[in-house]
Amino acid sequence: MKILALHTLAFLHVHRRGLLTFYLFFTGLTLAALTPLFSAALATLGPVTGKAAISTGGLVQFVISPGGILWLAATATIATLLVLLQQAGMTWIAASSGHREYRIALSALWAIARHFRKLTALALLHVGSHLMVALPFLLTVILAYQLLLSPHDIYYLRLERPPVLWWFLGISATAALGIAFCNGWLYLRWILSVPLVLLEGHGARTALRLSSQYVHGQRLPATGALLTGLCGLVILPILVTLVFQGIGSQLLPRLPERMDLLMPVTLAFVALYIFFTITLAFAGIAAYSMLVYSVYRQATGHNQRVSSKGLPKQAGPMAWTAELLVIVLAVGQAWLVLQSFEQQDEVAITAHRGSALKAPENTLSAIEQAIEDGADYIEIDVRMTADGVPVLWHDTDMRRVFGLAGKISDINLEDARNRDAGSWFDPAFSHERIATLEEAITATRGEANLYVDIKPDRDTPELTREVVTLLQRMNAVDGTVIAAAEWYVLAEVRQLEPELRTTLLAQFIVGPLWERSFDNLGLRRNRTTPATVAQTHRSGNELHVWTVNSPNAMSRFIDMGVDNIITDRPEVLAALLEQRRGLTDAEVLVIKLRNWLR
Repeated sequence: MKILALHTLAFLHVHRRGLLTFYLFFTGLTLAALTPLFSAALATLGPVTGKAAISTGGLVQFVISPGGILWLAATATIATLLVLLQQAGMTWIAASSGHREYRIALSALWAIARHFRKLTALALLHVGSHLMVALPFLLTVILAYQLLLSPHDIYYLRLERPPVLWWFLGISATAALGIAFCNGWLYLRWILSVPLVLLEGHGARTALRLSSQYVHGQRLPATGALLTGLCGLVILPILVTLVFQGIGSQLLPRLPERMDLLMPVTLAFVALYIFFTITLAFAGIAAYSMLVYSVYRQATGHNQRVSSKGLPKQAGPMAWTAELLVIVLAVGQAWLVLQSFEQQDEVAITAHRGSALKAPENTLSAIEQAIEDGADYIEIDVRMTADGVPVLWHDTDMRRVFGLAGKISDINLEDARNRDAGSWFDPAFSHERIATLEEAITATRGEANLYVDIKPDRDTPELTREVVTLLQRMNAVDGTVIAAAEWYVLAEVRQLEPELRTTLLAQFIVGPLWERSFDNLGLRRNRTTPATVAQTHRSGNELHVWTVNSPNAMSRFIDMGVDNIITDRPEVLAALLEQRRGLTDAEVLVIKLRNWLR
């Protein structure tokens, strides 16, 4: 492993300028050419997938559908191909002869263009083979889920943690270890396939077979070197971010309260951070490619060099221009970051099932507490009893609240009213009873708006119609938002009452949002990024994020520009917004900078 590390460092030192030039050229070409092509390809999948936003309710159906499988396969193949192309270019540079390293970068681009067909075939074989290896383990997890967890509501499992949950987690952990070991072993066997295709001209299948033969005997040193490099790649960006966060939090508050000074200093600070980030990304990718080339030379004993004759004499100035572009790119991105800092700090506060951390969720007590805590909207889940009454209820069964295995649609309202709906949360709420939608409308009138999450069930097909009819009868359409994880629910709502605003609860976005069947897109917090916020706004929709309970996360999403934050802690979000209104310009910049760095 020590020899591999020394060879890797030597190649990095000798070819650093050529590697950097190629990295910039390749990244620029990818952003300028491949990104629009990839977006166009995703857009063409619209008729195949059927939807641009994949709802929570339709996630499984999408993944197992022909369109979903095609989308996943295309995404994995394109991502793998880009990695292989970049590795191929850097491998070519490492094997190049001569001292005009600037010119070799252009030769590397030409080399990967000439071997593009073989590298594409290699990417397809990688993706397909890794999927086949992982498939038995994935099927084991799916089968375990169906047998052990599917009969239970997810929130019952999270709160009660019955034995079946631990059995499922144990099976899943074993399957994950199996995937890590088997796919990692396959990845290591094929680690030399790129240099074998690029430097020796082998086809994809032959390169994979020869790589397996050559790696035999080199597995332990190669694994140790790769793991060490990966640890460094993970730790270094974290350290750089922490350092810049510390410097920024100390520097900006000490400056005079003058925006003509604060803005240039912040611009320079952000540009410096971006420059370091780009440099680290380049160093990591280049070091990995040089490591693979070192393993290739050690395993095969080959020391052949490639030629870069015939390249233009202006390659040197072109390389200097490319390096200058790094600085220009850093400053340009920093300016865009500062422009985003000027966005509006106000967001709507939606109490998730009421103030669900202070009172039993979906009850009148939780609603009253949420109003007191400053919520703009009260999110409630609605299902229907056996006698056709819309009530506030989330779970698919009654086990968590009532201790019963059946569904709320199995009993009528009177039976439900006779049961304690609060002791599961705290004995102090033993008086709490299940609330109806009509009571919720009355309780919030003039105090807050309702955010009604309709939970459809095949036993209560009339639920959506009953909800809309009740809102119309009680003159509660204005200001109310109807949310659902199923497309057909929103379509029915729009047909029954076009004035109602609707939210699709989605897991992720596939390509551009071409649909006009909802007003707001509700994304889970770990799926919400600045890019998804911008994409949603460009499509004319609002972006609502759920469920956010950490003040740091709330602050981060505010700075992303989301329109609505759904939280179990509305009082925390209200206090955070009030606090931000009283901050100085420098303090606001520090918060926005810290959130951007996270």
